[in-house]
Amino acid sequence: MTILKVRPVCAAVMLLCAHIGFSAAQTTQGAADPAAEARAEEAARAAGQQGVKAPAPAGTVATVQVTGIRSSIRSAEQIKRDAEQVVDSINADDIGKFPDRAAGDALQRIAGVQVGRDRGETNTVIIRGLPDVATTIDGNELFTGTGRRLSYQDLPVQSIAGLDVYKSATANQFEGGIAGAVNIRLRAPFDFKGYTVTGFVENRRSQVEGSEGSKKNNNPGGGLLLSKRWATGVGEMGVLVDIAYNKDSWTFPVQWVDRPDRIFSVSPDGTATRLNDDQPIAPLRAGDRLGELPNIGGIYNAGDRERGSMHAAFQWKISPSLEFSTQYLGTGYRGESEVDYILNIATWTPRLTNVVLAPQGDYCNTSQGVICPIQSANAAAAQFGGPYDWDPYTATSTWGVKERTDTHFLNFGLKYREGPLSLDTNLAFTRSDFINDTVIVDQQIPGASSSVYTYGRDGHGGYNTITTPTSGAALRDPSQFVLRGMVQNWGESRGEQAQFRTDAVYRLGGDSFITALTGGIRLSSREVSFHGGERANDLRTSVRPTPIGAFGPSFQNLVPGLDRLAGPWYTPSREFLIHQADTVRAFYGQPLGRVPDDPMRLFEQEERTATLHLGARWKAALGSIGMTGNIGGRLVKVDRKLEGNQRIGDTVTAISEDSDETNFLPNVSAVVNWTDRLQSHLSVGKTITRPEFSQLNPALSLIPPTVNAPGTGSSGNPELAPTESINSDATLEYYFKDNGFAQIALFHRDIDGYLQNFEQNETINGVNYRVNRPQNSGKGKLRGAEFGIQKFFDFLPGAWSGLGAQFNYTWIDGENQTRTSLNSGAFTTTEMVGVARQSFNFALLYEHSGWTGRLAATRRGKYVEQIAEPRFGQDRYVKESTYVDLSIGYALSKNLSLHLDAVNLTKEHYESYLGDPIRPRDIRYNPTTYGLSLRYQM
Repeated sequence: MTILKVRPVCAAVMLLCAHIGFSAAQTTQGAADPAAEARAEEAARAAGQQGVKAPAPAGTVATVQVTGIRSSIRSAEQIKRDAEQVVDSINADDIGKFPDRAAGDALQRIAGVQVGRDRGETNTVIIRGLPDVATTIDGNELFTGTGRRLSYQDLPVQSIAGLDVYKSATANQFEGGIAGAVNIRLRAPFDFKGYTVTGFVENRRSQVEGSEGSKKNNNPGGGLLLSKRWATGVGEMGVLVDIAYNKDSWTFPVQWVDRPDRIFSVSPDGTATRLNDDQPIAPLRAGDRLGELPNIGGIYNAGDRERGSMHAAFQWKISPSLEFSTQYLGTGYRGESEVDYILNIATWTPRLTNVVLAPQGDYCNTSQGVICPIQSANAAAAQFGGPYDWDPYTATSTWGVKERTDTHFLNFGLKYREGPLSLDTNLAFTRSDFINDTVIVDQQIPGASSSVYTYGRDGHGGYNTITTPTSGAALRDPSQFVLRGMVQNWGESRGEQAQFRTDAVYRLGGDSFITALTGGIRLSSREVSFHGGERANDLRTSVRPTPIGAFGPSFQNLVPGLDRLAGPWYTPSREFLIHQADTVRAFYGQPLGRVPDDPMRLFEQEERTATLHLGARWKAALGSIGMTGNIGGRLVKVDRKLEGNQRIGDTVTAISEDSDETNFLPNVSAVVNWTDRLQSHLSVGKTITRPEFSQLNPALSLIPPTVNAPGTGSSGNPELAPTESINSDATLEYYFKDNGFAQIALFHRDIDGYLQNFEQNETINGVNYRVNRPQNSGKGKLRGAEFGIQKFFDFLPGAWSGLGAQFNYTWIDGENQTRTSLNSGAFTTTEMVGVARQSFNFALLYEHSGWTGRLAATRRGKYVEQIAEPRFGQDRYVKESTYVDLSIGYALSKNLSLHLDAVNLTKEHYESYLGDPIRPRDIRYNPTTYGLSLRYQM
């Protein structure tokens, strides 16, 4: 479906109401009889979880009926307790009590999970420091575009019954994530009793740090869910439909300090002379010191996006032993955005004045000698070359971006249970398309002088002034600009898949060691394709026109800019670039419409997968200690065909390559019931992560150099192998009498072939490019520990009994053998990229007398983002960050509740540095968002 189809429906129903929580019977551990095992297994399959152990021996079954957030948390506890492997979950009503719009937002509430944020959304999910996460929807693989992962921001929480994060694997689970797997459980009609209507209508407003002039916009959203089940003459049936829609006007400012570039000889009087590339790196005069100066700039990212979804489900209990179901999920995204650059290339300036050089310290010791950071300097305008080429080079630029995504998922399921045999069969189809069109225009301020700083009181750089001889505020004077080049690019990605799987369980009677045999097959056919084009053009005139002179006043736009970069600046209008693109093309002497297909960007891939898994469940006892477990293996055969073009240097050749791989993934797991309330999960198994399709594509995509940026390129590597890992996990879990648990978990990963990118300089058609190519690294290790506890304080008197708390803490240590260069056989031991040593989640809960509340903090510690970044081979780090969110709700009536949400109350942002904080890199300002919603449940 598309958003255009969703919006009228949402408007017609007034975008009622809210996320719903549903009642659930919570069962404590009981006797390990076949009926109990069958009930546990059936509940697990209903939750999208394959392989749940029977309750452990001890006592009788006690059922407690609870509702709301407590019900949700307790049902998640039961999933964790009964699972054959290490798993943490979050369920529907629990999700609804957070200010989360999408699946990725909700996942950050789970122990050991961190998320990446970009443009005000959660766009990546990381389990125990690694991003290699497999995603399934009720056990079936799910993806966006040509990727292997879901874009979590596309899936609203409205459609989700629960999320399960698997940190260890069993043979019957989909392979593809060395970090773990996320299974999304969609809502189904049989989750509800009878006729149900829920919905919500909301509005959100965001505040952005770092850009004082940014506008505050209303961002509406809403959703509606209808569900009904009824008895018929041919069995019980149920139908569910839900829709969701939200619109965002977003802003995401970024201020950057580039990596070290040019080296200067700095005199004691504060003057500096740039060293050329062809001269020794040494002081020019006695008493001079060497200093390095990076370039400083920023990006004002802003845009409007719409996301809509439709989810429909049908369930039919044909007989006590047979159930048919079908689910459809369609998600759509539409966006128009701008990427407004500002830059001042002061490093090309041959002379600097008023230079402040950092005091000499360990951070000055580089691979090229003792070179300290220049913390501030003045760069006077100096003309060279043609009439409009100057140092420093001062420019603004706009990317006018229009893009859309459509993803459709359809699944047919059949469940059969008769006596000891259970069968679960699924046939699923997915298609996902992503389309992007971009037009870029640069404009320059000739004759600009600048006063810049790279390290201020808060650690980051910026501009003191940008001036010309005729303007003291050149960035806000449109007459100071002249037109530079134009770049066009577009791309269309498509991913399609048909997958079939059937899983079987045969339970054995008696008191034998083996309690059940498991097995199944999975067949998948996946096709991905991409095509696109790019072209860069410049004006062929000796005198460059002003932007307004060329296109009129509507071409220029004064954007709010960044506070530390002298505030607002003029730049080309995104509206003009998107909606009058042909006018821009004609002025630059280019044909109307998109540029032609670039053969170097074209690729098509086919991947056929056949999987067989076999296993056995077992139970044993050692005195009063009960044990259950699973042993099995997953055999996966992949045949792959890749077609495209390969470029090495100036040579272009067509490539058509067939390859295959076979992987056997054994595993063994055990649950040890030390007492009625104390248990352990133990598991050892092998997992793999396959390279992304784009990483296998050998085509070389080039972005030509411009006057303000070097040429860059990227290419895949069809020789990449899957990353392999041997995963070991052990937990000790204590479950409190009425609710809650405490846990300690240890984990270890032996990793082989982790994928890393390598940059090297290549000359193509006489032009220099920085080209990135992926390659498998050597062996690595990841080890760590988790501690978690959650509890509602029911024992407190009166209103205090509504209090509860959740806390989890993760400590990780990792290292990896990194190649010293592309195709090198030499390795060096480095930190594991993206792995934070420490992280935690904390939530204070409340539910009593119609009030619900949640104050949640999520912290991710410092981590390395890139190993050995040029010029000096220093590692780039991201500072620790803590995000605090708040959600408060009050029940106005039995069916209607009012909610206040706040996201990122601490105004936290992303901040990075190179080697030492005295060399800052990026500040990325995440918004603080406030929302008010009305939620309905009947």
